This record gives sequence, structure tokens and C-alpha cells, in this order.
Amino acid sequence: MASLRRILKRQLDAFIYGLIGPFSVLYLFPRFFLDIENQLGVNFEAVFILKWIGIILMNFGGVLAIWCAIIMYISKKATPSPFSTPQKVVTNGPYKYVRHPMMWSLNFVIIGQVLVWSSPFVFVWFLIWIRFSIIYVAKYEEPYLISLFGKEYLDYCKNTPRWIPRVLIKN
Repeated sequence: MASLRRILKRQLDAFIYGLIGPFSVLYLFPRFFLDIENQLGVNFEAVFILKWIGIILMNFGGVLAIWCAIIMYISKKATPSPFSTPQKVVTNGPYKYVRHPMMWSLNFVIIGQVLVWSSPFVFVWFLIWIRFSIIYVAKYEEPYLISLFGKEYLDYCKNTPRWIPRVLIKN
């Protein structure tokens, strides 16, 4: 009974995180900035090709997030939810190329929104989000993972870039 309760609690926590975290980042804040834009009468004509590039980026971000979640689920020791303690450093799939591919998935979706809506205010939200992400990862997430995994995570950090995949960086 206690293990069922623990499983249900983890699932509820993951649901709440998904509702508050990604839902806010990808829906509530962009809608807030779009509303301000509309109230101020800021309207830019949508460019057809940019709209389609935005749709592609948004879908790519969604696929990347699902891929990351599947890899964590398969490992059975990792979790995207900050309410569950990970028990393993995931280093395969997109995690082989960059330490924070879930953040990249959110970035792709927000950039796609900027292009689809031709929205300078959502672009401002994207800049705010990027700054928050950098601070959150550097000041909270990575120190927490180092405290959990020690040398294993430090070795992962030495071999895997935080943000820009090595395939894009010339040595």
C-alpha cells in the first residue's frame, strides 16, 4: 500500500509540475505577452515562410521533449520532474550531445511561437526565459546533480557541453 501511495504521489507531482512548469512557459506567459501586444496595438504581418519554419521548430521541440522523456522513462532511474529524485545520470540519446536537451525543446517551441505569431513581445519572453534557464541550471540544477552524483556527474560535465552540442562547435 505504501509503494502504491508513493507511486501515485510521484505521478501527481509530475502532473502538477507539467501543468505549472512547461504549461506556463509554453502557454501562459506567451499568451500574456501576446495580450499586452494586442492591447498596445502592436501587430506585425505574419510572413508565410517564417510561420512554417516556426511550426517545424515547435514540432521539433515537442518531439525532442518526448524523446527525452522516453529515455528517462526507459532508464527507470531518471525523471524530468524536479519533485522526484533522479537515481541515475542519463547520458544517451540527446543527453549524449548536450546536458540539457529538455531546455532546448522548450527553446525550440518558444522560438517557433515567435515566428508563427510574428511577435516581438513573445521574443522578449524568450529572452527572459533564456536568462532564467541559464541561472536556474547554473545555480540550482547542476549543483544539485553534482551533490547527488558527485564524480559521475562531473565526468559527464567534462565530456558533454551544457548548452551548445559539440557537433556545432569547432575544436
